[in-house]
Formats: sequence, structure tokens, C-alpha cells
Amino acid sequence: MRLSATGSRSTLLDGSVIEWLLEENNPSIRYLTLTKLLNVSPRRREAVETRKRIPEWEPVRKILAKQKRNGGWDEGRTWYLPKYKSTVWQLLILSQTGIDPTLPAVQKMCEYAFRFQMSSGGFHSGMAPSLEDDWARLAGCLNGNVIAALCQLDCARDPRIRKAIDHLVSFQEPDGGWGCRSFGYHRRDKHSCFMGTICALDGLVEYSEHIHRRNVDRAIASACEFLLMHRLYKADRHGWKIIRGDYPKLRAPWLVAYSVLRGLRALTRAGVTNDERMRDALGLLVRKRNTKGRWTRESPWPSTTYSSFGRAGAEDKWVTLNALLILKSVRRKKKRI
Repeated sequence: MRLSATGSRSTLLDGSVIEWLLEENNPSIRYLTLTKLLNVSPRRREAVETRKRIPEWEPVRKILAKQKRNGGWDEGRTWYLPKYKSTVWQLLILSQTGIDPTLPAVQKMCEYAFRFQMSSGGFHSGMAPSLEDDWARLAGCLNGNVIAALCQLDCARDPRIRKAIDHLVSFQEPDGGWGCRSFGYHRRDKHSCFMGTICALDGLVEYSEHIHRRNVDRAIASACEFLLMHRLYKADRHGWKIIRGDYPKLRAPWLVAYSVLRGLRALTRAGVTNDERMRDALGLLVRKRNTKGRWTRESPWPSTTYSSFGRAGAEDKWVTLNALLILKSVRRKKKRI
């Protein structure tokens, strides 16, 4: 697949854009740019010093200030509600900031998360009177997101994560995606859910970067095929119409929603970089780059969170960094799974 000049080697890592991402006012983006985009070792002094500043960066500091002694952000019955205020959401957000997983607050948060793991290995929401009635037990969204977050926070080799992975793989659908079969109307769905699939794929990819297992590789390949057969955001049986109006809208960090940006990031991390069925989504991404080489956040950050990580309509460092990581991977032309 050939990129336009906008994605060529000469302009991909434009110096002014890199300087913008490396500004001191956002240590999370600075750290992730250094270590993921520029391949600076996390042990290098510049990276170490930047990472130390992340807990004191205002959006992260506001979240940590609300943490309770038990390591969570809730009363312990459900860690899912209230939405965006309880522990699940802080786990998802903090795991994407580059925060040091050895910090006591982070370790307490991770242990708190494991309180909601069932004997099956899956995670429940705590919203139902019994585990059998809990919608999350067969939800790719919650289980995948939690696995991804815990793996990002250095828990991938914990045997409890292996158990969670086995559970997640056990209810992958025949079409390669994940649904939410224990939740209301989804019990009758004949098609996997994009939201459940992207969260599950994120979890498997994150885990696979630490531990290699053949069954996980197969599950990743099938999930990638599910996204590719839809060209990442189009209906394969209805004239390639856009499935949902919010799928092409760029936003990061991610919580549960699906988007083209998140889909491309998962595919390229999985090593899928040269499939013709990515062309539409990659073309969309490249066209949205502005004349300064940056991308804009196109969807609002939830207003009920403890702190904001972006404003719709503004040039956005989170979106720009993820877009550049995608284009960097495509340029390298890694082998497909």
C-alpha cells in the first residue's frame, strides 16, 4: 500500500510536530513520544525524568487525588458505576498515560481490579446481584479493556491475567469478533459488536507484546480479519456504507468506544500493515492531517470525568501521536499475521 506525500518518510516525523509533542506541558505525551515514536529507551535519563512528572501533571493528579485507601474510586460493590467516576474508568485512563506501574497508588489500583475477577478468569461489573446475572461476564468490552490496562501496567505475567486471557478467547465469535451475549438484546445478535471486538483485540495485542501464545495469535488474527472485512468502518453487506457516524471521528485516549483511529492502531500493533482493505481508513486518516502536520480531536471527552484529556475541535496531541504511530508502522511494512 502506498501513502500519499503526507505520509512519506520525508514528512512523517516533521520536526515542528515532534517539538510540539515533546513540549513539557504534557509529560504523558512527551514520554510516549520519546519511547514509542522516537524509540528512546525508557531507561534513558530524559525518559525517566519525564515519567516521574506524570503523576503531578494536572489531569493525572486530579484522578489520583480521588483514589480511596482501598485502591479504588468507589465503595466496592460495583467498580463500573457511576460511569466515568468509578475505578474501571480510572484504570483505563491511567494505563494510557505512561504512568510508572511501580507507584504504590498504581499497584493498589491493579490489585483492586483483581477483586472483580471471577473463578472463570473473566471480570464482572458488580452491577448484578449474582455473577450469573452480570452482563460483563461475557462482554468483550469490559474484559478486553481491563486486560489491556493491566498489561500496560506490568501485570501481563501475573497468572491471573493468563486466566483472564483464556476466558476472553473462550467466547470469541465465529466471525472473529466479540459480542456481549449476557447483555439484553445482544443475546440475539447475529453479528459481533465493534466496541466489544476492539476492546478485546486491544487486550490480546497488549498481552501478546509480553507473552507469546499460539491460541492468542490465532484469536488476534481472527479479530483483525473481522475489522478488515468491514474496511474498519463500513458495512460489508450494504454497499459499504459507513456503519455509524462516529466511527470515522478521531479521538484518543480511548475508553470503550470504537473509532477508525483505534482500529488502525490495533491492526498495526498486531502487525497488519499492508492489507488493501485498510486503504479507505488510512486514506481517511491521512486526509484529516492539517497543514501543520497535526490532527484534531473530533469527539468530546466525557464531561463527567475527573479531568479532561482533550477538547473537540482542537488540535490534539493524543490523536496526533496515535496517527503518527499508525503511519510509522505502515511505512515499515511489517508482515501480516
